[in-house]
Amino acid sequence: MQPSGYSPYTAKAPKREKRLKMPKVSSGVKKWLLIILGIIVGLFLILYLSLGELRFFANNYFRMTWFSKNYVIILQNNYESRPGGGFITAYGNLDTLFGWPTNLSFHNSYEIDTDAYVTPPYPHEELLKNDWYEGYTFRDANWEPNFPDATEDLIKFYQSKFPNRDVDGIFVVNFTMIEDLVDRLGGIELNGNKYTKDTLFSAVTHTVNDIDRHDEEALAARKDILSDLASVLIAKAKWHPYKTKSVVINALNNKDFYMWFESGLQKKVVKKGWANAFALPEASDFLAVNIANLGSKKADRYIQKEVHHYVNITKELPEITTEIVIRYPGFKNNFADDYKGYLQMVIPAEAKLVETLLDSQIYEKEEFKLIGEKIILPAGSKTTLAYTYTLPRALLNTDEYKLRLIKQSGDEKYYWITVETAPDRLMASENFDVKENRAMFFEKLENDKDLSLSLLPDEAPPYPIEQVFDNLESISIYWNEPIDQATGNDALNYMITDMDVMDGNTTDEIDVVYAEIIDASVSNLELTGVTYQNLERYQIQLTGIRDNMGNTIDPSPKIITVVQRVPEEEEEE
Repeated sequence: MQPSGYSPYTAKAPKREKRLKMPKVSSGVKKWLLIILGIIVGLFLILYLSLGELRFFANNYFRMTWFSKNYVIILQNNYESRPGGGFITAYGNLDTLFGWPTNLSFHNSYEIDTDAYVTPPYPHEELLKNDWYEGYTFRDANWEPNFPDATEDLIKFYQSKFPNRDVDGIFVVNFTMIEDLVDRLGGIELNGNKYTKDTLFSAVTHTVNDIDRHDEEALAARKDILSDLASVLIAKAKWHPYKTKSVVINALNNKDFYMWFESGLQKKVVKKGWANAFALPEASDFLAVNIANLGSKKADRYIQKEVHHYVNITKELPEITTEIVIRYPGFKNNFADDYKGYLQMVIPAEAKLVETLLDSQIYEKEEFKLIGEKIILPAGSKTTLAYTYTLPRALLNTDEYKLRLIKQSGDEKYYWITVETAPDRLMASENFDVKENRAMFFEKLENDKDLSLSLLPDEAPPYPIEQVFDNLESISIYWNEPIDQATGNDALNYMITDMDVMDGNTTDEIDVVYAEIIDASVSNLELTGVTYQNLERYQIQLTGIRDNMGNTIDPSPKIITVVQRVPEEEEEE
């Protein structure tokens, strides 16, 4: 029998849901928990912000290290200058997996060899070849001034030794960055010896060279000190993150540390200027001066290099003369031989050389023209290499000049840039020191730099600066700027009157029968009616004459005086 009041249509009462009960926390404890959480978040935010420009690596860390990534580290000795920065003296392998580094090791660059002779680029063979020259190898493959162009050869040589390793990126470090890090860390101790920035180069060079060169094992191991040096530096640097950070940022910005990625990260590092890559801005001139040391030991420690770039924009086509001055003061020593090298100067592809260069290699690559020339410079001497070329007007904006200067990684050069415009045109610039119609820039180039100047509107009227009798039938008026042909060639705009200062009894009745603007800023007047009156004064009335910007002489008419100074024998003829 069913209980009273039972119905099969009556739903069962729902079971109560079991919930996880949080322990009761007093308001005071909650307050402290929120404070602690805020402190932790604040510390992470401060740490992130303190990274400065290195936040790039934090933002892209997992993209760079997730899954299996293999990177090549290249150590360059920039005291033996090469297009990429310096001779490749060692290399490293950096592997990561799921965000963690799994391998970091450094090795002698001579370990990466080739099975067969590879013909090198010009002029490697000519300047480097000897009885033991092995041809083009990994250690010479940073040959392109535009580093992304060099990565193909570098990876090909690298994978000849490690055929199963992909290369996801390349990190390039110059010796000067290592010196700066040693200095910032207060020196280091290596193999029982203490080294500072000032002693590191000579100590490492001595260790590398103080071997029996007929002992193959000693030759192979002579650069092991670089691996030891890297290990000691990394171990010490991790305990001084802020000091290390400042060195890394400085090296990134002055191209002592740069990188290349196989992935889309490459566009980001190019944009930040950390890729040692070329890009020609719109409507801009471009200049990269790149010098390679081929068999001169570490002579670039002592070589002085200057670049003088003169731009004349007064001509129909802007004309540019670039002089590269290389000085080698003093004598050879244990670290340096007479200088043998190769210049590569990079300018816009549209540039047209004014003269034929018989001893130079000239070729175009994408947006650029490269001029290459051998350098032979004995110690104690100087050489100057000069090139003159024009640029099409279409390459530059009207009333503006822009120039991108490219620093060669690892090298020191002083740049003098001079831009000259017409005498009547003033200029304004934040980069140049402007003096009238000349703008000048001088700097030891620390990084790539974009320079620009603007030509101010010409609102000043033209004026004559000198007027002379060429003979009794001709007067020349020299103007301060180019003159409009239409008004300058109109003989009716010139009227000449004898002032009778020297001889009141003779009054010349003068007609201007022809007027012509020559050399852009000279009015040449052909006359009739002038007689010989030495030192007589004549009044010239100028009316309605304009410059090329449409500015009219002020006042108009304008009165000037010319003195007859014609030799008597010319009059007698």
